[in-house]
Amino acid sequence: MKIIFTLLFLMILILPGKLRAQNTEPDTNQETSKFFVSVPVVVSDSEGHYIPGLKKDDFTVYQDGVKQKITFFSTYNEPLKIALMLDTSKSSRNVINKIKDAAKDFVDLLNPNDECLVATFDSQLKIINPFTSNHKGVKNSLQQIKINEYGGTLIYNAVNQIIQKSFKNVKGRKVIILLTDGNDFGSSITKNELLNQLEESDILIYTVFFNTGKDYIKLMDSDGKLKKGKQSKKPRKKEKENQNINSPDAVYVISEEEIELNERNDEIEAIDSLKRMSDITAGKFYRSSVPDLKKVFKNITGELTQQYRLGYNSKDAASSKITHDISVKVNRADVVIRTRGTVRTKR
Repeated sequence: MKIIFTLLFLMILILPGKLRAQNTEPDTNQETSKFFVSVPVVVSDSEGHYIPGLKKDDFTVYQDGVKQKITFFSTYNEPLKIALMLDTSKSSRNVINKIKDAAKDFVDLLNPNDECLVATFDSQLKIINPFTSNHKGVKNSLQQIKINEYGGTLIYNAVNQIIQKSFKNVKGRKVIILLTDGNDFGSSITKNELLNQLEESDILIYTVFFNTGKDYIKLMDSDGKLKKGKQSKKPRKKEKENQNINSPDAVYVISEEEIELNERNDEIEAIDSLKRMSDITAGKFYRSSVPDLKKVFKNITGELTQQYRLGYNSKDAASSKITHDISVKVNRADVVIRTRGTVRTKR
Protein backbone atom coordinates (compact mmCIF):
# COMPACT_ATOMS: atom_id res chain seq x y z
CA MET A 1 0.00 0.00 0.00
CA LYS A 2 1.16 3.52 -0.68
CA ILE A 3 0.70 6.41 1.75
CA ILE A 4 1.73 10.03 1.39
CA PHE A 5 3.50 10.96 4.60
CA THR A 6 2.33 14.23 6.15
CA LEU A 7 2.53 15.69 9.61
CA LEU A 8 -1.24 15.33 9.77
CA PHE A 9 -0.74 11.67 10.72
CA LEU A 10 0.61 12.83 14.08
CA MET A 11 -2.71 14.49 14.81
CA ILE A 12 -4.92 11.72 13.41
CA LEU A 13 -3.49 8.94 15.49
CA ILE A 14 -3.96 10.50 18.95
CA LEU A 15 -6.61 8.41 20.68
CA PRO A 16 -9.41 9.45 23.07
CA GLY A 17 -8.44 9.60 26.71
CA LYS A 18 -10.30 6.44 27.76
CA LEU A 19 -8.26 4.31 25.35
CA ARG A 20 -4.82 5.67 26.10
CA ALA A 21 -4.22 3.23 28.92
CA GLN A 22 -4.92 0.32 26.55
CA ASN A 23 -2.70 1.28 23.62
CA THR A 24 0.88 2.29 22.97
CA GLU A 25 0.80 5.86 21.68
CA PRO A 26 3.07 7.44 19.08
CA ASP A 27 6.04 9.38 20.32
CA THR A 28 5.13 13.02 19.72
CA ASN A 29 8.56 14.29 20.83
CA GLN A 30 10.18 13.32 17.56
CA GLU A 31 12.33 15.12 15.04
CA THR A 32 10.49 16.91 12.25
CA SER A 33 12.24 14.69 9.70
CA LYS A 34 10.39 11.67 11.05
CA PHE A 35 6.87 10.94 9.85
CA PHE A 36 4.34 8.63 11.41
CA VAL A 37 3.09 5.66 9.38
CA SER A 38 -0.17 3.90 10.24
CA VAL A 39 -0.35 0.20 9.29
CA PRO A 40 -3.66 -1.70 9.62
CA VAL A 41 -3.20 -5.46 9.98
CA VAL A 42 -5.57 -8.43 9.83
CA VAL A 43 -4.16 -11.79 10.96
CA SER A 44 -5.88 -15.12 10.30
CA ASP A 45 -4.98 -18.79 10.09
CA SER A 46 -4.87 -20.81 6.89
CA GLU A 47 -8.61 -21.51 7.15
CA GLY A 48 -9.52 -17.83 7.44
CA HIS A 49 -10.21 -17.72 11.18
CA TYR A 50 -9.08 -14.44 12.76
CA ILE A 51 -6.39 -14.64 15.43
CA PRO A 52 -7.21 -12.42 18.44
CA GLY A 53 -5.17 -11.53 21.49
CA LEU A 54 -1.89 -10.67 19.77
CA LYS A 55 0.42 -8.17 21.51
CA LYS A 56 2.75 -5.52 20.15
CA ASP A 57 5.76 -7.79 20.66
CA ASP A 58 4.16 -10.39 18.37
CA PHE A 59 4.57 -8.03 15.39
CA THR A 60 7.61 -6.89 13.42
CA VAL A 61 7.40 -4.16 10.78
CA TYR A 62 9.94 -3.64 8.02
CA GLN A 63 10.37 -0.72 5.66
CA ASP A 64 12.52 -1.52 2.62
CA GLY A 65 13.75 -4.56 4.52
CA VAL A 66 14.84 -2.51 7.55
CA LYS A 67 13.21 -3.31 10.88
CA GLN A 68 11.20 -0.41 12.34
CA LYS A 69 10.47 0.42 15.96
CA ILE A 70 6.72 0.10 16.60
CA THR A 71 5.74 3.25 18.49
CA PHE A 72 1.98 2.72 18.26
CA PHE A 73 -0.15 -0.38 18.83
CA SER A 74 -3.93 -0.56 18.92
CA THR A 75 -6.43 -3.41 18.97
CA TYR A 76 -10.11 -3.64 18.10
CA ASN A 77 -10.87 -1.78 21.35
CA GLU A 78 -10.26 1.45 19.45
CA PRO A 79 -13.61 2.98 18.32
CA LEU A 80 -14.45 3.04 14.63
CA LYS A 81 -15.43 5.97 12.43
CA ILE A 82 -17.46 4.41 9.62
CA ALA A 83 -18.85 6.13 6.54
CA LEU A 84 -21.68 4.02 5.14
CA MET A 85 -22.19 4.94 1.47
CA LEU A 86 -25.29 3.65 -0.37
CA ASP A 87 -25.98 3.78 -4.10
CA THR A 88 -29.38 5.44 -4.65
CA SER A 89 -29.30 5.60 -8.43
CA LYS A 90 -32.39 4.50 -10.35
CA SER A 91 -31.15 0.95 -10.86
CA SER A 92 -31.37 0.31 -7.09
CA ARG A 93 -35.03 1.25 -6.75
CA ASN A 94 -36.35 -2.34 -6.53
CA VAL A 95 -33.92 -3.37 -3.78
CA ILE A 96 -33.38 -0.22 -1.74
CA ASN A 97 -35.68 -1.32 1.09
CA LYS A 98 -33.75 -4.57 1.55
CA ILE A 99 -30.48 -2.62 1.47
CA LYS A 100 -31.78 -0.29 4.20
CA ASP A 101 -32.86 -3.25 6.33
CA ALA A 102 -29.42 -4.85 6.00
CA ALA A 103 -27.76 -1.53 6.89
CA LYS A 104 -29.91 -1.21 10.03
CA ASP A 105 -28.83 -4.66 11.15
CA PHE A 106 -25.23 -3.60 10.57
CA VAL A 107 -25.68 -0.55 12.83
CA ASP A 108 -26.98 -2.88 15.57
CA LEU A 109 -23.67 -4.77 15.40
CA LEU A 110 -21.56 -1.68 16.14
CA ASN A 111 -20.04 -1.03 19.54
CA PRO A 112 -21.59 1.85 21.56
CA ASN A 113 -18.60 4.14 20.98
CA ASP A 114 -18.40 3.50 17.23
CA GLU A 115 -19.51 6.46 15.12
CA CYS A 116 -21.33 6.12 11.83
CA LEU A 117 -21.92 8.54 8.97
CA VAL A 118 -24.60 7.74 6.38
CA ALA A 119 -24.31 9.08 2.84
CA THR A 120 -26.09 8.37 -0.43
CA PHE A 121 -24.73 8.91 -3.91
CA ASP A 122 -26.18 9.02 -7.41
CA SER A 123 -25.59 12.11 -9.55
CA GLN A 124 -24.50 13.82 -6.34
CA LEU A 125 -23.40 12.98 -2.81
CA LYS A 126 -25.79 13.56 0.07
CA ILE A 127 -24.80 13.36 3.75
CA ILE A 128 -27.89 11.93 5.47
CA ASN A 129 -26.31 12.24 8.89
CA PRO A 130 -22.76 13.15 10.01
CA PHE A 131 -20.61 10.98 12.27
CA THR A 132 -22.51 10.09 15.41
CA SER A 133 -22.63 7.36 18.05
CA ASN A 134 -26.42 7.80 18.27
CA HIS A 135 -27.16 4.52 16.53
CA LYS A 136 -30.91 4.89 16.89
CA GLY A 137 -30.69 8.18 15.03
CA VAL A 138 -28.57 6.52 12.32
CA LYS A 139 -31.23 3.84 11.79
CA ASN A 140 -33.93 6.51 11.58
CA SER A 141 -31.94 8.36 8.94
CA LEU A 142 -31.59 5.15 6.90
CA GLN A 143 -35.34 4.88 6.79
CA GLN A 144 -35.57 8.31 5.09
CA ILE A 145 -33.36 7.36 2.14
CA LYS A 146 -35.01 7.64 -1.28
CA ILE A 147 -34.03 6.73 -4.83
CA ASN A 148 -33.05 9.42 -7.31
CA GLU A 149 -34.94 8.70 -10.53
CA TYR A 150 -32.74 11.00 -12.60
CA GLY A 151 -29.03 11.38 -13.27
CA GLY A 152 -26.10 9.00 -13.32
CA THR A 153 -23.88 7.35 -10.72
CA LEU A 154 -20.81 9.39 -9.77
CA ILE A 155 -19.02 6.89 -7.53
CA TYR A 156 -15.53 8.35 -7.79
CA ASN A 157 -16.71 11.87 -6.97
CA ALA A 158 -18.65 10.59 -3.96
CA VAL A 159 -15.74 8.62 -2.48
CA ASN A 160 -13.34 11.51 -3.05
CA GLN A 161 -15.66 13.98 -1.28
CA ILE A 162 -16.04 11.67 1.72
CA ILE A 163 -12.27 11.34 2.00
CA GLN A 164 -11.47 15.02 1.51
CA LYS A 165 -14.32 16.54 3.54
CA SER A 166 -16.09 14.11 5.87
CA PHE A 167 -12.88 12.48 7.14
CA LYS A 168 -10.93 15.71 7.38
CA ASN A 169 -9.54 16.02 10.94
CA VAL A 170 -11.24 12.76 11.97
CA LYS A 171 -9.13 10.68 14.39
CA GLY A 172 -8.92 6.96 15.04
CA ARG A 173 -9.74 3.95 12.87
CA LYS A 174 -11.42 5.16 9.70
CA VAL A 175 -13.53 2.97 7.44
CA ILE A 176 -15.66 3.41 4.32
CA ILE A 177 -18.26 0.78 3.42
CA LEU A 178 -19.38 1.37 -0.17
CA LEU A 179 -22.39 -0.41 -1.67
CA THR A 180 -23.16 -0.12 -5.38
CA ASP A 181 -24.60 -2.14 -8.25
CA GLY A 182 -22.77 -0.47 -11.10
CA ASN A 183 -19.97 1.50 -12.65
CA ASP A 184 -19.07 5.17 -12.48
CA PHE A 185 -20.59 7.39 -15.16
CA GLY A 186 -19.39 10.97 -15.44
CA SER A 187 -17.29 11.75 -12.37
CA SER A 188 -14.99 14.75 -12.69
CA ILE A 189 -12.22 12.75 -10.98
CA THR A 190 -10.83 9.75 -12.85
CA LYS A 191 -10.36 6.29 -11.40
CA ASN A 192 -6.58 6.66 -11.36
CA GLU A 193 -6.82 10.07 -9.68
CA LEU A 194 -9.05 8.58 -7.00
CA LEU A 195 -6.69 5.65 -6.47
CA ASN A 196 -3.87 8.15 -5.98
CA GLN A 197 -5.97 9.88 -3.32
CA LEU A 198 -6.53 6.54 -1.61
CA GLU A 199 -2.81 5.87 -1.61
CA GLU A 200 -2.37 9.04 0.42
CA SER A 201 -5.07 8.21 2.98
CA ASP A 202 -5.22 5.86 5.95
CA ILE A 203 -8.87 4.91 5.40
CA LEU A 204 -9.88 1.28 4.96
CA ILE A 205 -12.43 0.75 2.18
CA TYR A 206 -14.77 -2.24 2.10
CA THR A 207 -16.57 -2.35 -1.25
CA VAL A 208 -19.72 -4.37 -1.92
CA PHE A 209 -20.95 -5.02 -5.44
CA PHE A 210 -24.55 -6.22 -5.48
CA ASN A 211 -26.55 -7.37 -8.47
CA THR A 212 -30.02 -5.93 -9.07
CA GLY A 213 -31.02 -7.88 -12.18
CA LYS A 214 -33.20 -10.97 -12.33
CA ASP A 215 -30.44 -13.07 -13.92
CA TYR A 216 -27.26 -13.06 -11.87
CA ILE A 217 -24.25 -13.40 -14.18
CA LYS A 218 -21.31 -15.10 -12.49
CA LEU A 219 -18.25 -12.99 -13.18
CA MET A 220 -15.73 -15.05 -11.23
CA ASP A 221 -14.02 -18.24 -12.30
CA SER A 222 -13.39 -21.26 -10.07
CA ASP A 223 -10.27 -19.58 -8.64
CA GLY A 224 -12.16 -16.44 -7.60
CA LYS A 225 -10.62 -14.33 -10.38
CA LEU A 226 -12.46 -12.05 -12.76
CA LYS A 227 -13.38 -13.64 -16.06
CA LYS A 228 -12.48 -11.60 -19.11
CA GLY A 229 -15.29 -10.55 -21.38
CA LYS A 230 -15.20 -12.28 -24.74
CA GLN A 231 -16.53 -11.04 -28.02
CA SER A 232 -19.37 -13.05 -29.43
CA LYS A 233 -18.43 -15.30 -32.35
CA LYS A 234 -22.00 -15.84 -33.47
CA PRO A 235 -23.04 -13.70 -36.43
CA ARG A 236 -25.80 -11.21 -35.88
CA LYS A 237 -29.00 -12.09 -37.71
CA LYS A 238 -29.68 -9.95 -40.74
CA GLU A 239 -32.80 -7.86 -40.55
CA LYS A 240 -33.18 -8.04 -44.32
CA GLU A 241 -31.24 -10.35 -46.60
CA ASN A 242 -30.92 -7.87 -49.42
CA GLN A 243 -30.50 -4.72 -47.34
CA ASN A 244 -27.43 -2.67 -48.24
CA ILE A 245 -25.65 -1.70 -44.99
CA ASN A 246 -24.49 1.52 -46.63
CA SER A 247 -28.01 2.47 -47.56
CA PRO A 248 -29.38 5.56 -45.77
CA ASP A 249 -32.43 3.49 -44.87
CA ALA A 250 -30.36 0.80 -43.18
CA VAL A 251 -31.03 0.39 -39.44
CA TYR A 252 -28.44 -1.12 -37.10
CA VAL A 253 -30.21 -3.28 -34.52
CA ILE A 254 -28.27 -4.39 -31.42
CA SER A 255 -28.81 -8.04 -30.70
CA GLU A 256 -29.70 -9.37 -27.26
CA GLU A 257 -26.32 -11.08 -27.25
CA GLU A 258 -24.51 -7.78 -27.75
CA ILE A 259 -26.57 -6.12 -25.02
CA GLU A 260 -25.69 -8.93 -22.63
CA LEU A 261 -22.02 -8.63 -23.59
CA ASN A 262 -22.01 -4.87 -22.92
CA GLU A 263 -23.70 -5.34 -19.56
CA ARG A 264 -21.21 -8.06 -18.66
CA ASN A 265 -18.22 -5.87 -19.54
CA ASP A 266 -19.70 -2.96 -17.55
CA GLU A 267 -20.01 -5.23 -14.52
CA ILE A 268 -16.44 -6.49 -14.93
CA GLU A 269 -15.19 -2.89 -15.07
CA ALA A 270 -17.23 -1.97 -11.99
CA ILE A 271 -15.93 -4.95 -10.02
CA ASP A 272 -12.34 -4.24 -11.04
CA SER A 273 -12.63 -0.63 -9.83
CA LEU A 274 -14.14 -1.64 -6.51
CA LYS A 275 -11.53 -4.35 -5.94
CA ARG A 276 -8.71 -1.88 -6.57
CA MET A 277 -10.19 0.58 -4.05
CA SER A 278 -10.27 -2.14 -1.40
CA ASP A 279 -6.92 -3.70 -2.25
CA ILE A 280 -5.07 -0.40 -2.19
CA THR A 281 -6.39 0.46 1.28
CA ALA A 282 -6.05 -3.04 2.82
CA GLY A 283 -9.83 -3.34 2.95
CA LYS A 284 -11.83 -6.10 1.29
CA PHE A 285 -14.11 -6.55 -1.72
CA TYR A 286 -17.40 -8.45 -1.55
CA ARG A 287 -19.64 -9.58 -4.40
CA SER A 288 -23.14 -10.32 -3.18
CA SER A 289 -26.77 -10.68 -4.06
CA VAL A 290 -29.06 -8.33 -2.16
CA PRO A 291 -30.57 -11.05 0.08
CA ASP A 292 -27.05 -11.87 1.31
CA LEU A 293 -26.12 -8.30 2.29
CA LYS A 294 -26.88 -8.91 5.94
CA LYS A 295 -24.31 -11.71 5.95
CA VAL A 296 -21.79 -9.45 4.20
CA PHE A 297 -22.25 -6.71 6.81
CA LYS A 298 -21.79 -9.28 9.56
CA ASN A 299 -18.55 -10.48 7.96
CA ILE A 300 -17.22 -6.92 7.72
CA THR A 301 -18.07 -6.22 11.35
CA GLY A 302 -16.40 -9.47 12.38
CA GLU A 303 -13.19 -8.48 10.66
CA LEU A 304 -13.16 -4.96 12.06
CA THR A 305 -13.46 -6.37 15.58
CA GLN A 306 -10.34 -8.48 15.01
CA GLN A 307 -8.12 -5.84 13.46
CA TYR A 308 -4.84 -4.45 14.72
CA ARG A 309 -3.24 -1.10 13.93
CA LEU A 310 0.51 -0.56 14.15
CA GLY A 311 2.52 2.59 13.70
CA TYR A 312 6.14 3.62 13.36
CA ASN A 313 8.15 6.79 12.82
CA SER A 314 9.78 6.68 9.41
CA LYS A 315 13.17 8.38 9.22
CA ASP A 316 13.21 8.16 5.43
CA ALA A 317 9.87 9.79 4.65
CA ALA A 318 11.50 13.00 3.48
CA SER A 319 13.94 11.25 1.16
CA SER A 320 13.82 11.51 -2.61
CA LYS A 321 12.54 7.96 -2.94
CA ILE A 322 8.86 7.91 -3.86
CA THR A 323 7.82 4.48 -2.62
CA HIS A 324 8.95 2.29 0.25
CA ASP A 325 8.02 -1.35 0.70
CA ILE A 326 6.29 -2.32 3.94
CA SER A 327 6.10 -5.85 5.27
CA VAL A 328 4.68 -7.16 8.53
CA LYS A 329 5.61 -10.42 10.23
CA VAL A 330 3.87 -12.12 13.14
CA ASN A 331 5.54 -14.37 15.68
CA ARG A 332 3.17 -17.23 14.91
CA ALA A 333 3.40 -20.16 12.53
CA ASP A 334 1.08 -20.63 9.53
CA VAL A 335 -0.65 -17.25 9.62
CA VAL A 336 -2.06 -15.14 6.80
CA ILE A 337 -1.43 -11.38 7.06
CA ARG A 338 -3.31 -8.68 5.16
CA THR A 339 -1.96 -5.14 5.31
CA ARG A 340 -0.72 -2.27 3.19
CA GLY A 341 2.22 -3.17 1.00
CA THR A 342 3.98 0.15 0.36
CA VAL A 343 4.13 3.72 1.56
CA ARG A 344 4.52 6.72 -0.71
CA THR A 345 6.55 9.82 0.01
CA LYS A 346 6.67 13.29 -1.52
CA ARG A 347 9.69 14.64 -3.33
